[in-house]
Order: sequence, then structure tokens, then C-alpha cells
Amino acid sequence: MAMNFNLLSKTLSSAMRNTMVPPRKTEIIAWTTKHENPLAQIYSPKPFQKAWLKAIDDPYIEKIVLCKSARVGYAIFMNTAMAWLITNDPGNIMIVQNTEGDAEKFAVREAGKVFAHCLPVMERMQGKNTTKEKSFYGGELCIVWATSASSFRMLTIKYLFMDEVSGWLDNVEKEGDPVELAVTRTETESKRKIVLGSTPKEAGTCKISREFRLTDQRYFYVPCPHCGHKHRLKLANFRYDPEELSTAHFVCEGCGEGIYEHHKRNIVQAGEWRATREFTCCNTHQEPSQWDESGTALCCKCGKPGDTNERGKVEAGFHIWSAYNDNLNTSLPSLANEYEKAKQEPQKMQTFMNTKVGVEYSDTSSSHKLKNFELIYTRREHYAPLDYLPEETLCLLGSVDTQTYRFEYHFWAIGPKGEIWAVDYGCVQGDPEDDLTQKSLIDVLSRPFLLKDGRQISCYAVVMDCNGHAWKAMLEFCAQYEGWIYAIRGEANVQTKFKPELTLTYKVHQEARCGYRSLNVHQLKNRAAERLNLAKPGKNYIHFPVNDTFDLNYFQMLTAEELVGSGKNVTWKKKKGQRRNEPWDLLVYVLWLYDFLRVVIKEVSNTSPLGLIDSRANDSNQYDEPDYFDGYEVSDYEDY
Repeated sequence: MAMNFNLLSKTLSSAMRNTMVPPRKTEIIAWTTKHENPLAQIYSPKPFQKAWLKAIDDPYIEKIVLCKSARVGYAIFMNTAMAWLITNDPGNIMIVQNTEGDAEKFAVREAGKVFAHCLPVMERMQGKNTTKEKSFYGGELCIVWATSASSFRMLTIKYLFMDEVSGWLDNVEKEGDPVELAVTRTETESKRKIVLGSTPKEAGTCKISREFRLTDQRYFYVPCPHCGHKHRLKLANFRYDPEELSTAHFVCEGCGEGIYEHHKRNIVQAGEWRATREFTCCNTHQEPSQWDESGTALCCKCGKPGDTNERGKVEAGFHIWSAYNDNLNTSLPSLANEYEKAKQEPQKMQTFMNTKVGVEYSDTSSSHKLKNFELIYTRREHYAPLDYLPEETLCLLGSVDTQTYRFEYHFWAIGPKGEIWAVDYGCVQGDPEDDLTQKSLIDVLSRPFLLKDGRQISCYAVVMDCNGHAWKAMLEFCAQYEGWIYAIRGEANVQTKFKPELTLTYKVHQEARCGYRSLNVHQLKNRAAERLNLAKPGKNYIHFPVNDTFDLNYFQMLTAEELVGSGKNVTWKKKKGQRRNEPWDLLVYVLWLYDFLRVVIKEVSNTSPLGLIDSRANDSNQYDEPDYFDGYEVSDYEDY
């Protein structure tokens, strides 16, 4: 039955007053707020909101995702949907806010108005009636918060509404994603409704954008007032003269004519939702070409919803932004004014893109966005470092990563101006705490390499990550070779990651009697990305040889992480589906070691590289004790 969202009739109100059983389903469901003014305010859904309300009663639609700008009526939509469900199709309802404070405010300022002033809802109430928990015929309402895992226990929910999910934690009290915890409470309901709504946040970590991509991705299409062509209002088609903001308009994709503020009301009234994601139905892969009144894509053969999940249900995603709003402060000239300010002050662009355009955004520098691993793979060069090192070699440095059942190592030849050549990469299998495994690692790190003139060179210094379960044991191991092997651990918290220093602290473990340094891995990873993105050999460039060790798998691990988020929330994370990243970590470590030792390295020439092996020495396993004194004060980044 089609629904008409108008004021509940007096007849319905009277019927509800005179019966103790739930009334029959009605198509008149909107609620009013009681005022002293006799002209009560009636909620009239905007054209783009009507489809959201219809989706609540659509038997095909199970999940609704609203990826939106600010102030488009999501709270009103939740209230209206809640009132309609209580009146027409009761069941247990859960509304999830981000924090306890948000839940309290929503319960009082939003939901509370429905229960206090909407007569049909008031007359269905019975039993429990607290601020955040209310009972009614056929179900209960609970308003909870996502920062508490206990919010999602001992509850069976038919209707789930989640608000501002982009601000939710990834893992609440070590029990998992709160979105999944909430959805789990609906699993026993065959006719459940799951609703998520939020303004997007940082690109790469934005929850609502991720959820929207999993839906059929609906956008609001409006007709051009000149040619009738239906299209989306896109920021890419927004035009204005910065000196005369009243010229702000959208360009029609069909005829190229301008669509101005005075056109907006009529075209929005005539607009329609359209799902845009391709799908396969009736053994035919197809782009959406026909839609029902709520925007669900219909199969071109059977005429039924085509983009369905494994249960035959539709997961509907709606994207809407400020350009469609008819508020005075979101007119096209006002939008142009805010866009222009955001262009002039980049720190404001995040707010503009999130709250006005309703899309995720990141101000991450493009220089820190790693190139595709295949592109780096194709630039490998024909040099054979295991036969002899590049003639530019000033010294050989090593980096070691400690894993549960192995050591991973990497050798790097360092040239002038920070130019680096990858030499070898491999692992020593075994328990890192076992003496034999440790001896095998030392044998590998001490092995000689050949220079082009026939002389031999050994690893001048090694950096070793000691994090993990064997932290103390690894420090005890490094203590035996202190001055040659440098023990480190990574640190990337928000208080330190934006500091310019690469070495954050130097401490001595009293029991292991070994000094270790905490590294600013965020800045080091930024530097690693900058180096890998360099296109031409020279200063800071990293070379890789053509051989079986440096294969596609190696470069996939080398580029296993990506920079996501924005502002203070920017962080390096493993890419989706990527399990290993050891070559990336080993590069990060050696960049710190190079920076730490560069006051020594820059004084050397390739005719007298560091780490030369004296051919007259009796013990070929001995290494030269470096003249460099390992004092923490020398590592102060600002001193050089």
C-alpha cells in the first residue's frame, strides 16, 4: 500500500483512544509537534526524503544507507520512521548514537518530542517510560551509544537505526566493530530494517562511505529546466565567478545551459532517485535502466529488483548533498562562497567536502601516496649486487625485522646524496630467541660483499626492530653487538607523529642492559613513500635489481600500506587484503639508520667506503669497530 505522509487524522486518533488493540495499518503517519500557536507545524518531507520513508515499508529493501551532507533531515526521518513503525508495524526498535551524551540529547530533543506530543504514539505507550527506554504495544524502544559494547547485549531488534557512524570507533572495548555488533542483534528477524546515516569523514577510514559502496548507490537525478535531461548535480559541474558569487550555477550535462538558484525548487520537486551500481540478473549483466518509485533498479528482463544480496534483499544507498537543499543558507551563491573560502584555506576544505558535499575527503599530500607496485616493479635495473656492489657505494647498511618464527633481513648499498641500491632480501627461519637462529642471523649479516675493484666490504651498521613478544630477549641479543646493531621500536601516536624528529626517545633497558630508540615511523613512512615515488635516479632515489628475489610479490609487500585519513587522524595502514609488509618496514628502518649515520657517511668517498674488510685479518668473521660514537645527542635531527 502506498504511503502518504500527512497529519494523522482525527478519526485515527479517536480510534486509538477507544481501543486496547493495535490499530490497523494506516497510510497516514506523519507526526506534529504541539505548540501554543494553533497552527501546528506539520512535517512535510522534502522530495528526496520521501523515498527514504517509502523504503521503510518496502518489502524488498532490508538495509538503508544515507551518505549525506549536514542538515538534510536525517534526525527528522528517524523520528518519522519511528512514529510510523510504532503506529503501523510495531517491533523492537534500537537507535544507536555515537556517545552516551549524544544518546541523551537525541532522546530528549528528538525522540522525546514524538512520545510527548504525537497523539497516536502516546496512545500506544504502555509500561516502561524512561528517557532512553520506552514500551509500546508490540515492542520497545531503546536509545543506546556505540562506545559501550554492553549496549548490544541481550537484545533482539527488528528495526535498527544508527546515527553518525563515521564517528564511531573501529573496535569498541576490544569486542569488535560496533556496526557489526548492532547488526547482529537483528539476525533473528526475517523482516528487519537496518538504517545507517552519517556525514562522511576522512577518506580511507570513513565508515559511511565504505557502507555506501556496498549498496546499490542511489543518487538524486533532476531534470534540466531547459532541455529536460535528467542528471545529478555534481560539484564538478558547479560554476561561479569569484568576483560575483550570484552567478553560481550548475552546467547541464545535456545542453550545457546554466541551472541557477531560481530553478532549483522546481527541478528538485521533479527529481527522482536512481540506483547506479551495475548488477547481474536473469543471467544478464546490466547497467540500471529502469527504476521503481524509490529508486530501486529493476531487471530489464524480469522487471523485479535486480541488485539484490544473497537473501534476495535490496541494500539501498542514498547520497544527498547541500546543493539539493532549499534552506536560505544553502543557496548556490552561499555554496559558492564557502567553496571559495575552502579553496583559499586548505584546512577548511575537509569541512566543506564532508558537511556540504557529503563525500569523504583527505588532505594527504599526493607525494605520500604510493604508486602501484607494478609501476615500481617495471623500473627495476640490470645490476647484480650479489656479484659486486654499485661503484657509487659508500657503505652497506642492513635492516632486520623480528617475526614470530623468523628474522627478515635486507641489505642496502648507500651512495652519495642518499641514493640507495637494494642489494639482497631474505629470511633466517627459526625461533628468534634460539641461539642457533641468532648465530645464523649474525653469519648472514657479517658476510662479505664484493666491490667492483675486487675489495670486500661488510655491513657497516644494522638496525633491528625488537618489538613483539620477544622484546626483552631481542634487546639482550642486540646488547652483545651494541654499536653495530641498533635496537629500535616504532612509535606512531598522535602526540608524536607530526614532530620533525625521526628519533623520539633513547632509553636503556635496565635488565637487558641495552640501549634502544623509539622511532617516529609516521614521518619515516612519509619519507619512504616520497623516495619510492621519485621518477628519476639521483638524490634519495631507490634502485632495485632485476632478479628472482625482487619479484612482483616483493613489490606488493613493499607497497602494502597506504596513507588514509586527514588532519590529526591521518595514519598509515595496511591495504585491504594485504597480509605482509616486511620489505616496507625494512625500508623504513634503514632510512632511519641512514639519517642517524649520515654525518659520518657524507664524509666518505667511494674509493674508501666504510666497512672495508682487511684481507690480512686472520678471522674473516670479524668486523671493523666503527669510529663513530653512538651517542644519542648526535642523532638529534635538528642538529644537522
